[in-house]
Amino acid sequence: MVQVRWAAVVLAAVQVLAYREQPYPPGIRTGALLLVAGLAVANVAIWLLSRRVHTLGRARLLSLGALSLDVLVASGFVWLYTFDQLSALWAVLFVLPLEGAIRFGLAGALGAWTAATALYTAREVWGSREYHYPLLWNSITFRMGIGFLIALVAGLMARTLTRQRAHLEDALVELRRTDGLRSRLVATLAHDVRNPLTTIRGTLKTLARHGKRLDETTRDELVDTADHQAERLERLATDLLDLARLEAGRLDLHVQETNLRAVVTAALSFADPAGRYENEVPPELSTVADAGRLEQVVVNLALNAIRYGRPPFAIEAEPASETVVLRFRDHGPGIPAEERAALFEPFRVESDRSSVGLGLAIVKALVEAHGGEVAYESNRPRGAVFRVTLPVAGPG
Repeated sequence: MVQVRWAAVVLAAVQVLAYREQPYPPGIRTGALLLVAGLAVANVAIWLLSRRVHTLGRARLLSLGALSLDVLVASGFVWLYTFDQLSALWAVLFVLPLEGAIRFGLAGALGAWTAATALYTAREVWGSREYHYPLLWNSITFRMGIGFLIALVAGLMARTLTRQRAHLEDALVELRRTDGLRSRLVATLAHDVRNPLTTIRGTLKTLARHGKRLDETTRDELVDTADHQAERLERLATDLLDLARLEAGRLDLHVQETNLRAVVTAALSFADPAGRYENEVPPELSTVADAGRLEQVVVNLALNAIRYGRPPFAIEAEPASETVVLRFRDHGPGIPAEERAALFEPFRVESDRSSVGLGLAIVKALVEAHGGEVAYESNRPRGAVFRVTLPVAGPG
């Protein structure tokens, strides 16, 4: 608007100097030129202030001040030419709703129109008494009615553009996220697929070329190594398929009333055969869930704590209103604050390359598919807590 205001200064100065329709009443021409000069000075001040504003709140205050200034200057300029009832200078007021829409949307457009209408009506009432011409109410309502239509159209367009801009920004954020996922997927495939395949191929070549000369123990060790790497590939493929189905909403869940302690016990028998976890889930607690998928959630969170945390490990549960809350607690170093924002993102970079970074992402997707939530909490004085909230089973 600074550039528009400079154009207004030039056009207003030309209008004042070139006006010939009627003789200027005493002091009016000088007042108009002073108003033009004041607009120029104010425009410089607004430009300087805009370079020092660095917060949204101050920017909005400056915008409100600039809009108020423009309403007063435009109305004042129109007011000075009250002596000429036929002058079309009142049309400059139509710029104000447009500026209001640009700055504050529909509310700004209607606010600027309201202020301009009030000042213009006062000008017409005063002018009819001061210069003795008839007060034409139909002219006022017609002109300001056009102004209202302009304000309404401009405000609605501004609101639509603002919403479209918000949608575009959301789309750009999602595009950047998708691009980041693609990059991390490529890196994951390059490392977590190539390395196991290299190991498997190397093992098979060794067995093919030198198998007869190797003792049985060595051969068994090589086969176990290849089988372990094949298991890694199978786990990666399964996780990728699960994540793709979850994000596409194509994973079928067979939900029913499920006893939490039974699910946790079954999951820990796989994830923690050494019995390091304390199962503190009350036997009477139930939830509405797909038992198999809920077991997958418990396995992933338990393995995550065993891999990165320190004992003692515990799984706790308690009812909370219409939900049941599971907590997976360990006493390790916890998660650094700078890593928590991306904790549940797929393919996140992990210090331990034995994980492909999909476990927590799958946990989040599975829990949300059940209508629940998962979050990280600090375990004071040290350690980590993953909190899972699930819908509680209803009575009978």
